[in-house]
Amino acid sequence: MTSRPDALLPFPDSTEVTSAGLAVGGCALTGIAAEFGTPLYLYDEQSIRTRARSVVEAVAAGPVGSRAAFALKSLSTLGVLRVLQQEGMSADCASSGEIAAALRAGFLGSQLVVHGNAKSETDLQAAIDADAGLVVLDGRDDAERLAALCAQSGRTQDVLVRIAPGIDVDTHRHIATGHHGSKFGMTPAEGAELLRTLPSGLRGRGLHVHLGSQILDAAPLVEAARWLPSFAKAEGIPLDVLDVGGGLGIPYLPGQDSPDPGTHTANLVAAITQVCADEGMPVPQIIVEPGRSIVGTAGTTLYSVLGIKKVGDGSTWVAVDGGMGDNLRVGLYGGTYAPVLAARPIDPSTGSVRIAGRHCESTDVLVDGIELPEVHVGDVIAVPATGAYHQTMANTYNLFGRPAAVLVGNGDATLITRRESTDELFLRDV
Repeated sequence: MTSRPDALLPFPDSTEVTSAGLAVGGCALTGIAAEFGTPLYLYDEQSIRTRARSVVEAVAAGPVGSRAAFALKSLSTLGVLRVLQQEGMSADCASSGEIAAALRAGFLGSQLVVHGNAKSETDLQAAIDADAGLVVLDGRDDAERLAALCAQSGRTQDVLVRIAPGIDVDTHRHIATGHHGSKFGMTPAEGAELLRTLPSGLRGRGLHVHLGSQILDAAPLVEAARWLPSFAKAEGIPLDVLDVGGGLGIPYLPGQDSPDPGTHTANLVAAITQVCADEGMPVPQIIVEPGRSIVGTAGTTLYSVLGIKKVGDGSTWVAVDGGMGDNLRVGLYGGTYAPVLAARPIDPSTGSVRIAGRHCESTDVLVDGIELPEVHVGDVIAVPATGAYHQTMANTYNLFGRPAAVLVGNGDATLITRRESTDELFLRDV
């Protein structure tokens, strides 16, 4: 990683400060904004490949068949998925749409792990049609719907059962999923019973767990991984496959912890291997499902400043040409960011400003107070750590089209998502 000021640490690995300002992947951000327009999602290919490779290599230390399945819910842009597929990742899909995205990006059906707490027949049929390697059952209704479809096609489907072990993690309550009150998974006892009594056509392979998202303290994730083999042995249920989910977080602000996904994966594999040795049982195939930790810091969003004004309480608002239509995390989770001026990223501050989005909501605020150099209309603002749960949650509120996206590397910027035009906003209307 290039040496740089602390304020720029949440930015992608290839970030540099040049005479033209901030550059990522050898491309000046002001030049990219001028060429492709704003708002614009930008992904650093080097960051993505480095993190994907580290996780794939770490999980390969497990038994044959162990793999890393990228969580498409974090980012499902085909141009990025193709890079991840090239690096040897599998795909974690939560809908028929995500299954279609994975297949279009080149993943094989056998590489798909299909999730969801309320899978429709459409979702399950898509998994069957894709010859998905694994379907994760979230409850008995899930199992019965899937079994009925398997009976119609004469298929036997390998499945895992998702359990909520009651382990709390330090994250926003809206993205915690492994506690006893979660909508996801089954109680351990109910999950074990389902595995013992699966309907005909379903072949139980093991267990799945996922504790939550944006977890910076990885200890609970390792704790869950250690607990599951002992639980399976005590219950007498099959554990050919153990899927320990994802959830590892990234730094959104300078000074936040920055856990390494490859190291974390190696720790998970080591913990599972050790507990299986202690229990005298074979080590199962291990699946991990990283998402944010692979692509989160690879992403940067670029905005143009449209207006600046001082208001009655003395604060200064800087209005940009994006907001909650391209970044829902602020409104949903209280997400925090540390943007800079792309042309003057390390100039001294001239005061605190509040950065407002363009949507007709008082809550459309990207950053409610940050020190920046003097800001002018037309300046490009670069917001780091926007590679996960941004483009996948983009929306068309106020009938603004969704942004374009580019992949950068080796001095080149490649368009991977077109900007949504006004005409395209009405394609579904009749």
